[in-house]
Amino acid sequence: MSSTPVEEPKKEEQDGCKLEFNIFGEFLDDIEHENAGILNSNKPATEKDIDSLIKFIGGFQYWPLLNEDCKIEVVKYLDYPSRCKLERCSRADYEAVGKTPIEVYSVAIIENETIHSSLSKEQFDNVTVCVQFDHDYNSEKRFELIFSQLGDDTEVRWLQLNPRNRLESRNLILKSCNYYVEAVKFGEKWMKKGNYEMKELNIVMTNYPFEISQIKFLPRCKSISIAANDMEMIRWWFQKIPDQLENLHITTKFDKKRETWAIPSEFLNAPQIMLTPVLYFCSSVAFTDEQFLNLKANNISFDCVNITEDGINQYIKKWVSGKGVENFKRALLWSNENYDESAITHGLELRPWDSDFEEEAAGFCWGFNTRFFRGTCYQIYSKIDPYESLTLRMSDDCVSIYKTGRRAERNGKTYSYYSMP
Repeated sequence: MSSTPVEEPKKEEQDGCKLEFNIFGEFLDDIEHENAGILNSNKPATEKDIDSLIKFIGGFQYWPLLNEDCKIEVVKYLDYPSRCKLERCSRADYEAVGKTPIEVYSVAIIENETIHSSLSKEQFDNVTVCVQFDHDYNSEKRFELIFSQLGDDTEVRWLQLNPRNRLESRNLILKSCNYYVEAVKFGEKWMKKGNYEMKELNIVMTNYPFEISQIKFLPRCKSISIAANDMEMIRWWFQKIPDQLENLHITTKFDKKRETWAIPSEFLNAPQIMLTPVLYFCSSVAFTDEQFLNLKANNISFDCVNITEDGINQYIKKWVSGKGVENFKRALLWSNENYDESAITHGLELRPWDSDFEEEAAGFCWGFNTRFFRGTCYQIYSKIDPYESLTLRMSDDCVSIYKTGRRAERNGKTYSYYSMP
């Protein structure tokens, strides 16, 4: 394993980074067992490491008296660096740590990320694996490895900021193997370390190697993003995830072939689609009017194939009569078709965005027009609560429906407050 620092840090800064780079060694040791000798990951913990761990868990006074099940319960609350220290203390501790799942929040396996300009001025084929241990991406409780081909070998790189905010690269060469396969194996090993219980999954790959996958089911997955070239891959992933999700994002726009095929209507009856509150399709989707009207999504965007003016009209009327989706936020219906505006608005009570409305809701209208190309806009009020309303916006390529009007009170007076969802 070689280190290629962008800038050589001072000794005290090196000491601060040492643990993180040792963890990097632990990560890479999982890729191929033959690298264990190179990485020397099983060296004994230092006295300083043990003292630090004792302080963290409140003492080892009764630790030897605990059975393995009790030790595993304690280990569950240790962060990854502390686990690394503990497993070096004894064989029994090593086994207890090994049997304790790590709380992995999300795993991302992304093909050809274009943000690695610090590694090369030219684009290069790569797969980035990101493992995150906290729901907050900005918490920095995560690591990211970049896999790329180097002749017959695979180069693995880890970029990390040292205490002086200088970028350092840690590199490893895996002999005689394919970077694409090694990246997937590594990502799935971290899924396994978390007992396949991560909450989020992000897969952006043209050809996921199903034949080597060890995934059976992801029981706690709530949010999944899939970028795929064909329905086979999408169907495969749907077999691995629960029926009830919180967020689903599917894109089929690889190689700018978005318009060449659509997700078929028979597949769209899947519960992962019909029951999920947040749906985002960066692809053509063959929802029928009936399917569209029965979706549980309160936040949705897709390229329309079969949705008609009558379907959109009925969707709005359901909300107006109080029968729409609970907590509705927005529906973005993208299409190059020239929808008939009169058919969409038939039978609806419309308030045009005229000078009176723009004076009443000046701040809202200014913000809306700044954020979006204007198009034709109407306000549509609820028959259940006239202070609640939708904004219908029609442009050349999209019919947008936003929940923007809300009941509010000030000084005992009720009024409509307008804002973006």
